[in-house]
Amino acid sequence: MKHELIPLSSPELWKEALQDIPHAFGHTWENCYAMHLSTELPTYLYQFKHGDAKVICPISERSFMGKIDIVTPYGFSGFTGNNNIYEFPLYWKKFAQERGYVCGYIGLNPLLIHSSYIDSESIYKHNILYFINLQYSVVELYKKLSNNRKRQLKNFHTIHDSITTDKTILIDFFLSNYHDFFAQRKASMIYNFSFETLSYLAGLDNVIAIGVFQNEQVEAVSLFAYTDYVAEYLFNVSLPQGQKYTVPLIWHAIHQLKALNIPFLNLGGGVSENDSIAQFKERFGAEKLDLTALKQVYNPADYEMLCKKSLQNVEYKSGYFPAYRSPLS
Repeated sequence: MKHELIPLSSPELWKEALQDIPHAFGHTWENCYAMHLSTELPTYLYQFKHGDAKVICPISERSFMGKIDIVTPYGFSGFTGNNNIYEFPLYWKKFAQERGYVCGYIGLNPLLIHSSYIDSESIYKHNILYFINLQYSVVELYKKLSNNRKRQLKNFHTIHDSITTDKTILIDFFLSNYHDFFAQRKASMIYNFSFETLSYLAGLDNVIAIGVFQNEQVEAVSLFAYTDYVAEYLFNVSLPQGQKYTVPLIWHAIHQLKALNIPFLNLGGGVSENDSIAQFKERFGAEKLDLTALKQVYNPADYEMLCKKSLQNVEYKSGYFPAYRSPLS
């Protein structure tokens, strides 16, 4: 039995650990390195081995009043592995305590969850994700679309020649418009990534850029990342006149990802359950899965102390976690 933290400074070991383990883009060294360019947090791939079984999960360490807590980097990652290990929650908690962590917020990818890795008492649902099963044929996927989606794609052939995957023009548009686009929509600060993060992500081989080039300019760009196991809809940025192309760009991505034999596309979720963004994604005929996370306290005494110093309630089973990091502190 062995616990290991593989640092970002060892990309080859990180990639080796992911071999033959079902994983999403959020687990990859590339995604975690990109997030580190914005957060500057010490970031690792946690790896647990027990016989032939292996569990992995990316984590970042954060300091608060001299204490350390952990969080999964931005993306859909969490614990994943190759075999059930029913004792794993106990092994993990002991490791976290020995590392001196106060608590941990571990986001989980619902497509990759092993129930044996999860302490059911610390799991909390906070949203819904929408997945398209790309193992269906294009004809079957089209049938699953809502009537409104079918209407929006009725003239897909008329703009097909305007769709491009040429990153030499799409990345420049994406980087030049990203921050203004999200600021105008008053998006959460979680999307306020640095230019370095965005530039690195956009340039990756396993990140697809799809855009519309009309009237001698790019009008909309969508980015999709993928592993062999699942693709993810990362970002969409458009000019006002380019907003109408969001649906065709996703439909084009479905074709492209199917050609790569990627089995699922994670469209993400809404800001909250059943909001307009969630409904937009559901109309693609997507399957719904609960988005959950683990809220775990490893050192109750330190957690209580930090909450009291931050004038926050110690209760953590609902609301912002960890409570002492609440924006209202």
